[in-house]
Amino acid sequence: MQHKTTTTKNYKTVLIMKISTPALATLVLSSFITAQVNSQENADKMGFALEEVIVTANKRVQSLQEVPMSVSAFTEDFLRDSGLTNFADLQQYAPNLKISTTASTASTSVRIRGIGSVGTNSGIDPSVGMFIDGVYQGRAGMSVADLVDIERIEVLRGPQGTLYGKNTAAGAISIITRRPNDIFEGLLELTYANDNRIEARGMVNIPFGDTENAMRVSGYVVNGDHIYENEFNGEGLNDANKWGLRARTLLVASDTSEWLLTVDYSEEDTDCCGIAVIDYDGLSTLGTPTLNAASAAYQQGLIDANNGSSLPFNSFEDTEAISPPTADPFDDNYWVDGETTNKVTVGGVAVEWNKDFANNSSLTFINAWRNYSSDSFYDGDFTGHDAVSGSTEVELDQYSSEIRLASESGNTVEYQVGLFGYYSEFDSLGKFAQSKLLIDKIGLGGLYSNGTLNTDDNLYTTTSGAAFGQLTWNMSEELSATFGLRYTYEKKERDGSQVTTPDPEGGIVAPNLPPIAGPNYFTVVDRSDTAVSPMINIRYFLTEDIMTYASISRGFKSGGFNQRREATLPDGTAPSGEFEEEIATNYEMGWKGSWLDRRLQVNGTFFYVEYDDFQSQGFDGSTVKVTNAGSMESYGSELEIVYLPAANLTLGSALGYTHATYSDFKNGECTVADNYDLTFYQNTNFLAPALAGEACTKDLTGEQLDNVPEWTVATFAQYKIELNENLNGTIRLEHSYTDSFFLDVDLDPNLENDAVNLFNLRLSLANENLDWEVAAWMRNITDEEYFAIGQDIPVLGGYIGVAAPERTYGATLRLFF
Repeated sequence: MQHKTTTTKNYKTVLIMKISTPALATLVLSSFITAQVNSQENADKMGFALEEVIVTANKRVQSLQEVPMSVSAFTEDFLRDSGLTNFADLQQYAPNLKISTTASTASTSVRIRGIGSVGTNSGIDPSVGMFIDGVYQGRAGMSVADLVDIERIEVLRGPQGTLYGKNTAAGAISIITRRPNDIFEGLLELTYANDNRIEARGMVNIPFGDTENAMRVSGYVVNGDHIYENEFNGEGLNDANKWGLRARTLLVASDTSEWLLTVDYSEEDTDCCGIAVIDYDGLSTLGTPTLNAASAAYQQGLIDANNGSSLPFNSFEDTEAISPPTADPFDDNYWVDGETTNKVTVGGVAVEWNKDFANNSSLTFINAWRNYSSDSFYDGDFTGHDAVSGSTEVELDQYSSEIRLASESGNTVEYQVGLFGYYSEFDSLGKFAQSKLLIDKIGLGGLYSNGTLNTDDNLYTTTSGAAFGQLTWNMSEELSATFGLRYTYEKKERDGSQVTTPDPEGGIVAPNLPPIAGPNYFTVVDRSDTAVSPMINIRYFLTEDIMTYASISRGFKSGGFNQRREATLPDGTAPSGEFEEEIATNYEMGWKGSWLDRRLQVNGTFFYVEYDDFQSQGFDGSTVKVTNAGSMESYGSELEIVYLPAANLTLGSALGYTHATYSDFKNGECTVADNYDLTFYQNTNFLAPALAGEACTKDLTGEQLDNVPEWTVATFAQYKIELNENLNGTIRLEHSYTDSFFLDVDLDPNLENDAVNLFNLRLSLANENLDWEVAAWMRNITDEEYFAIGQDIPVLGGYIGVAAPERTYGATLRLFF
């Protein structure tokens, strides 16, 4: 939501207001704008205005104010003025955007208008498409790289399948890096932050002689101390250690043809991720009673006939030399006994060919290979007790090709057509080990004298092809209609297994108790999906500066296969883990307008989205599972305002409202307490639900989705002070508000995040030409405490969460030459 001010002195500006609720934010800003409008209705032209923001959201070079869809655009100036370098922080500026991550980028999830997918399950595709320089990124975790040398970031809300190669059911985020040019230039940026965090970013653009050919190289290094201490062993947790390089080479073959080669590589290697215990008090996620050798059902590990109690967290204390510290999720002292490491690498090569024809049409061809790997070890129970440990290794190789033909802009009839091909191999290996201590505690020691290890090994292969296109009929200067259509074919194959080792002693069949143990099974399955996704859009200019639009579009997300162990079926057969495709139908209407000689800009959208067979993913404390909800709906609005009351002051606000509920979801996920009730009150044999051939489900029809704050508000203010003819100071204050929401799909009240108010401050000093800039900054000034993610403690009772970044501060020096 960045805009430059255009004046005779080339001023640039920006601000923020100190607000505590979304209603107050809108009221304060609207009142201020109304007062300014009334006081200047008959004023002469002021000689400054909002600079036009150019985007390529429609795969054409257009003004943001002419694009008939809900788009937030963040320019290079915005990234510099806000100091934004971390992809996850983008959610503080765009309405109805939520980015969740732990210290590990592999678990990143991106949600638009409440819809997204958690990245920890290899079997499910992202709902929000990530594109870097037009290349689709198969996992949200591939955003490990810092935002370096970025020209623009565009957040597109709603399905985008008729223009973008890969399916984008909920929306798309397009990151466009700067192209090489024929001017020698460079940039060096150094940052020092608390926790001894040192960051370096740089860029150099090298022209090749007097030709238009050039190379642009950018890179970054981030290194920081551990921000938490593990009381169990005195070692540190959650440090910062990553680096990356990107090189883009432009080769101009002729006046009408050019080649662009991009090579990049990023790496992250950290001691993470420490996850905080919110509360130790809770029922066992096993859904079974504590077991006893005297029980008649002991051989299958079913029941403690003596007391029928749940496996409480403190049942381990009598065998441990250390007792758990008081649960304080926002304390810097953690308590885990397992290894915590995280290694991620992302890299690839892309070749883009652009060709212009005599009739002013153009052809674009992008061919790319991407590789993503993640290797992590974690304490599976996230405590100091020797209960569970886990590891996950994934590697993705993806190949994509896209070709687009676009007609000349400005004609009565404009068109774009394209073909897209995608192939990927995603190898996933997960291990979940239960200690001898845990196995003994739950009464399975007679079956597994040395603990158990469950291994899920899966190879997912995806083959996808699509044909897509749009045709725009410009009936007049004021009225146009766009028709789009996409045909998608996608095939997925899973070659997987679930193996528990060692085999149970005494020839007993392994108890059906995921994730601790279960019968071994091997499966080779596949599925194919096809979809036709139409789109229609009507755009009308009420005046030269006020545009309105309405659209209907359909998004598609193919089905797939769950990665994690699920209970075998009552007849003893292995579950396929299969879930169905998801269809989204989006209805949208909005406007984009400029007033007061382009000093006031107000863009707004109202939307309604229906999802059929919505893919809901949840974690019940033992199993990660994807379940198709019958239907889901999301409706709301986005409002973005920018106003220049003076040449050196800019005010802005971005407000988002989303109401997302299940229209039909009778087989929703149970809370741990629900599972416990089923085990002990509905099941007369007192068996765990899986062992009894039952599954606990909960009717979530009419309930809200998890991780969907109803209100989000981002407000900013930036004031520029001209100290002398060549020296400027800038004060930038930012505020973001996020409403309360549930952290897990089961809507457990113990995992509800409170509303959050974040304030950021940045003070900078620079020369007029921005050859140098020095800035002091602070994020989360009030040290607000909240969670990025939350879930049940696996196996043991209680709840855990990832504490969001606390107050951070530092200084940044930028040199441009």
